[in-house]
Amino acid sequence: MTTVAKMMDGRMVEVVRVADTVAFSDTTGWIMICMDFEKVYRKRSQFKWVPATTRFDWVREFDFG
Repeated sequence: MTTVAKMMDGRMVEVVRVADTVAFSDTTGWIMICMDFEKVYRKRSQFKWVPATTRFDWVREFDFG
């Protein structure tokens, strides 16, 4: 299953991981998103951690397999 979300600015992203704590911050609640998930796995390079308070228009799970 792949979780895809639409950000408030209209960009489509893949939710890669959700973590309570990360090494670079003392605050809790983080989501790792992939900004270029439409590329094949080995070419993806735009990963970003965003706070769990980030708002999305919608979040859906897809089975592309």
